[in-house]
Amino acid sequence: MSAPVNIGLIGLGQISVAHVEGYRRSPHVNIAAVCDVDGQRADASATELDVKAYTDYRELLAESAIDAVDVILPHNLHHGVVGDALDAGKHVIVEKPLALTHDDCVDLIDRARDAGLTLSVEENTRFVAAYVEVQRMLEAGTLGEIRLIRTIISGSEVSRLRNTSLWKGRKDGSGGGAIIDAGPHSFYLLKWLFGEIATVRAFHDRLIDEAQVEDNGVVAGRLASGALFRCEFTFTAEVPWGERLEVYGSEGTVIVDQLLDPPAVHIRCNQDYDRVALEGVPFNPQGWKRESIAVCVEQFAAALAEHRPPPVDAGDGAYGVLVSERAYASAAQGGVELELAAALS
Repeated sequence: MSAPVNIGLIGLGQISVAHVEGYRRSPHVNIAAVCDVDGQRADASATELDVKAYTDYRELLAESAIDAVDVILPHNLHHGVVGDALDAGKHVIVEKPLALTHDDCVDLIDRARDAGLTLSVEENTRFVAAYVEVQRMLEAGTLGEIRLIRTIISGSEVSRLRNTSLWKGRKDGSGGGAIIDAGPHSFYLLKWLFGEIATVRAFHDRLIDEAQVEDNGVVAGRLASGALFRCEFTFTAEVPWGERLEVYGSEGTVIVDQLLDPPAVHIRCNQDYDRVALEGVPFNPQGWKRESIAVCVEQFAAALAEHRPPPVDAGDGAYGVLVSERAYASAAQGGVELELAAALS
């Protein structure tokens, strides 16, 4: 594609604002159409962007001028809508999770490959400034041998979980709770920075009675490298949404916490009480996530225009769903340790 990519947005919920921001600052893409089942919302967005509005995504997909679509919908709709988009010959980027089951993820990947189309997942983790700095430290060997990684994603979904008319707290809408919703971010982070997961064990619980899905979860295990990991997810923490990463190595530690200033610090040894802030990581508790989402979609558009693979591979999106599936299987058996490789055999 020598000309800018014409993209259609399918789903105009709150997170779509960050997607629009990324596309607007990209020279590689034109937002050509928007779609939402809420006609008023679709019309308002279309007016703002000076594009055509749809309430039926199939009508948007029928437009030959549309090269690609960005699917920003409830989890249970991902497989069907992405599949329809691929069948219509459109390149696709979709919010995580890619689909609700690993088998459905593989189905979409196979269909994209067979059609010669690009399929990517909106996984903003790779574009968070703090994590990019951690990657550089790891590549330089600054932390030595990695022994333990801990993550937590925390915030409050209490009001949405209590509203039974919304998809978030319904099993038929979300496919699960905190693990399938937040987990793919942490599982992607682990694979990207530290390598494959070997084993998992998990448990989860539900504090919000009106919800059908878990609002708290813990997934722990061992990486193929031998390092241990522990990922926590809570939708009942009354704090601004944040993420924390702790990396403990034989030569030092790095801690990232988006709600602290500075948000990323290097602790060089067990007597280092001064710690050193990582350069290039701004304190931006209200904007770090939005910025990373915008960069992700901007990079997707650039990849299409330049005929190269997108930075986030759909296979990595499928991997996050696979780990989530194993976590749910472990929790259902009382937190037993399960091998990840066994799920692929």
